[in-house]
Amino acid sequence: MKVAMFSRFPVDINASRGGVESATIGLLRGLMSHGGIDLHVVTMEKACRELTVEQQEGITIHRLPGSPVPMFIDILAGPGKKRLRSYLLGLQPDIIHFQETYGLGMWDIEKPSVFTVHGFDSLNLVTEKPHLWRLRSVLWKYVEKLGLTHQKNLISINPYVKQEIEKYNTGNVYEIANAISVKYFECESNKVKGRVFFAGWLNPRKNVISLLRAIPHIIKSSPDISVHIAGEKCDDEYFEDIQSTIKNLHIDKYVNLLGRINQDEVMRELSEASVFVLPSKQENAPMAIAEAMAMGVPVISSNLCGMPYMIKHEETGFLIEPDDHEDIARRIIYLFNNDDDYAKISGVAIKDATENYHPVSVAKKTIQAYEEIIAQ
Repeated sequence: MKVAMFSRFPVDINASRGGVESATIGLLRGLMSHGGIDLHVVTMEKACRELTVEQQEGITIHRLPGSPVPMFIDILAGPGKKRLRSYLLGLQPDIIHFQETYGLGMWDIEKPSVFTVHGFDSLNLVTEKPHLWRLRSVLWKYVEKLGLTHQKNLISINPYVKQEIEKYNTGNVYEIANAISVKYFECESNKVKGRVFFAGWLNPRKNVISLLRAIPHIIKSSPDISVHIAGEKCDDEYFEDIQSTIKNLHIDKYVNLLGRINQDEVMRELSEASVFVLPSKQENAPMAIAEAMAMGVPVISSNLCGMPYMIKHEETGFLIEPDDHEDIARRIIYLFNNDDDYAKISGVAIKDATENYHPVSVAKKTIQAYEEIIAQ
């Protein structure tokens, strides 16, 4: 089977940036482990001046020059769409798998195809509030509605995503979670007492300030707490708020801002973490939660959007209101002080992660979907 997959893809397969890249690499490695699949990844990059073709781990990567046209226009009728369409068809694959938003405009491509819905920019913009976010959210909602309405085959990574899809499309939807790296299932724990870990973009949507505000409540009973925050600054004003919150709460000595770290460093941080906290205000199916579960690190996450479909409250972690920093503190303290329940939560989390996010399991479900779509 020859598969052409359109997605983001890093220069180094071991240095992914963001959830879509990580999910794509996890799936590709899972597909490679099954054998008999000729994998081609196609990207579009504004920094790329001419077509380049390379190999990584037996996967062929085709990097196309990006388009200068704004994406929400280019997806539907721009030169980038035309270039991408022509190139994908020229590869003559048995199936085309779209992992990126250009798939919204490719519903009529003359090959069996499927589009994985990783998220909704229209919803992300509302919580991140970047420049002109209201206008941009409306424009993206139009593109998403138009694109999803016409899709023949879709993959939903989470029941919450499926609910959003079904607002526009009642067609063929496969429920397949994102794959994470098999390394997370193999990494040994070196848990550091009192260590709390957060990983994500430093912006209002990820809401790390809510975790910071929980720290003074925790210090009273657990003075050895240390909070490691990994993430790239993508909102200058919000990053200033993070710094001022740390200063005003006098928690400098308890917080370590790590900046952006690579996958190996994330695994090391998770191996040393006692708890993983993600108090986001909007998420679909965060890779970071799946990775923490695979390593048996109890998760405290928001009770919104896709997160309750990943975390079973009081079984694989805890669900909280994103701005209830007192409840975040209570849950962290509880996990610090209750070893038996901690062990139970850890064990069930690993079991759930193996069933849902292991690359071999995800690849098996994906191949079944490919075969059904091709047979149509």
